[in-house]
This record gives sequence, structure tokens and C-alpha cells, in this order.
Amino acid sequence: MKNNQKVKDEIKVLMEQIRVISADPKNLERAQYWQLYPNTARDKWRGTPRVRSTIKRAPITIEPEMTMWGSIIGFRADKFYRNPVVFLLNQLKINIFRHENFNEDTCVGKEIVIWLGTTLESSMFGSKTIYTEDEYPWIDREAVIKSGEDLDELEPFNFYKTGLMPLAHQYYEVLGELLDSDFKVTFPEWGRSPFGVATHVRGYENLLVDMIKNPEFTHRLMRKITDFRKTWISERAVFLGQKVEKGNLYNDEVNSPTLSTSLYEEYVLPYELELSDFHGGILYWHSCGDTTTLLPSIAKIPGLEMFHVGPWTDAATAVKTFSGKVPLEICLHPVRDIQTATSPTMEKRLSGIAKACNGAPYTVRADGLQVVTNVEQDLKRIDEWNEMARRLL
Repeated sequence: MKNNQKVKDEIKVLMEQIRVISADPKNLERAQYWQLYPNTARDKWRGTPRVRSTIKRAPITIEPEMTMWGSIIGFRADKFYRNPVVFLLNQLKINIFRHENFNEDTCVGKEIVIWLGTTLESSMFGSKTIYTEDEYPWIDREAVIKSGEDLDELEPFNFYKTGLMPLAHQYYEVLGELLDSDFKVTFPEWGRSPFGVATHVRGYENLLVDMIKNPEFTHRLMRKITDFRKTWISERAVFLGQKVEKGNLYNDEVNSPTLSTSLYEEYVLPYELELSDFHGGILYWHSCGDTTTLLPSIAKIPGLEMFHVGPWTDAATAVKTFSGKVPLEICLHPVRDIQTATSPTMEKRLSGIAKACNGAPYTVRADGLQVVTNVEQDLKRIDEWNEMARRLL
């Protein structure tokens, strides 16, 4: 898709629609539920829910996967993640569709966040990104760190040239040119945790064996990745003329029973504590996996501002572990809890969450949604769940 006048005119029309939506009283009311994230390049919209006593109910968000958005709006995933014009057009359309069709609490604003997929960080170490028509970008299964020698021979990354950085800068430049000055473009950030990157560049099974048989190498790998992240974040701050801000830890690879508490505390937690100190706090710790047994260890991270409770993590244990003081983002299983759930099943799940949180700050996400039957039927099912959630939470 070329940046011709027709495309520019379409973007102008979409920007005006976003301006109207951002000032809509309904949109402004939704903002009251959240402490909004500054300058955070997340893959999906997120905010920290405010103290429960200050809002009338727990906020709700609905987040289809990008593949479902492609079916709703009409675009290909590979073009979305490789062509900045396709990305911008459809991100604007997604925000407009969301406001007009979802009765939930996502705020629509004049900010476009660049997200290139989960492969950004591992691309700094040589991992390849695989694109397909109807899926998120995939990480190449081939491990790029196969030995200590590979680790020693890693070249310092170039903020402009290494991995997906040329694409990141292309997106930032093109979006900046196409959007009016009252819109903000947020440059990608390094959100993947050191352990997550380690599993990508070493291979999950290889890394698990390393932790048992080769502790020294494992720590060297974690040290290298942590140092890469700190340098990258510092260069991003300089590039944007900002200070280093609070960070995120995307940690889907951290889950039990794959990781025991002792392995987490030996190979993962020390580097997350270091990054918390470096960033001046962690905005958001995320794993969709079961982290129930790991919660006391994760709670050692100071200044944690929101914790993700995935579909397999026990919400009541999370509330107890964090003493009801750390806001929780409770994410449901998209198929089991929403798209194929009966009404009684939905009600039981939502009522259980409300009871478990019992005044603690929390939000509930209908996330990971994909087309199960067809778009029309799935959207009706999601709307049914949403209305029940608004009533019960």
C-alpha cells in the first residue's frame, strides 16, 4: 500500500473520528477507572485499575487477538506487522470499532503505539521473525545461542540496524509523518523479561537443561540479556529525549510446574529485581501461565504496580499474597470462560472473582479472543459476557 493521497485522505478522516471519540463523555467516563500508562508500548491497551472504593465497579476490557481483528476489520496480519501504513490505518479502525461496538472500559485516545510482535527483543540476538497471513509474528524455532562461544561472539547491538530496529524506525518515521501533531506515536519498548528472551534465543528445553547441568552458562546468558536490555532502554531514552521510565516484564515463559520456586529465585528473580531498580519500578508483571506457587517470590519485586492473573493462576491466592494492595489484571480463558461457556458458567466464574478480590483493586480482561464459530456469533457471545460482567463486578 502506497502513501498516496487517497490513503492520506482516509487517515485524515479516521483521525477526525478519533478526535470526536476521545472527547466523547462516554470515553471520558471510562478514563475515570484507570491510572493510565505513560509512554508504554504495550501490545494491547492496558491501564492500572484505580482503588476499588473510588469507582462504582471493577473495570472490564475486551481484547480480541489481532487475528480476530483482522477478520472483523479486514486486513492481513503479515501486512499489519510489516507495513506501517497498513498498521496505522487498521489501528485507527480498530479503535473506532471498539468504541462504537464494545460496551467496556478501554479508553480511546490520540496515541498510536508501535508493537512489532514478541520477536523484537530476540531479534537483537539474531533470531528470525516468521510472518504469516493470519497469525502474530512467530519466533524461529532455531536456537541462535547454541554454546558459550556463541554467547561470547555476540556483537554489540546497533539501535538503528540490529534485528527489527530498522523496521521500528521506519514505523516511527512514517507514522510521525502521516499523523497530525495532536496525535502521539509511541516508539516500541523492550518489555520481554530476560528469562523470556533466554527461552527464545536458547530454546526452552535447552534452557531448562542448562539450569540443572550448566548453572554458570545460564547466569552468563541471563547477565548478557539483562545488560542488553538496560543498554537498549537507555539508548531509547536518549533517542526520544526522555529519562528511563518504569518498565514492564512480559513473562509468559514463567509458569509452574515448568519452573520451581527455587529455579525462579535462582535464575529469574535476581535479574528482575535488578531491572526494577534500573527502571525505578515495574509497571506490570505478566504471565498467562500458572504462577500460583511462584507468587510469594514474585511479590519480592519492589514497586510492582500491577500483576497479571492468568487463566490458570488463582486470584484469591494473588489477592492474599499481595495483601490486596497490588492491582490485579485478571484475564479469563477466552474459550472456556467466554466463547463456549454457558450463562451459569459465566456467572459462577465472574462471581468467584468478585468474591476473591473482595475490595482489592482489580480489572477483568476478556483477552485472547479468536474466531471460534463466526465473527457475528462470537461478537454476540462476547457481548453477552460483557453485560453479565458489568452487572456482577
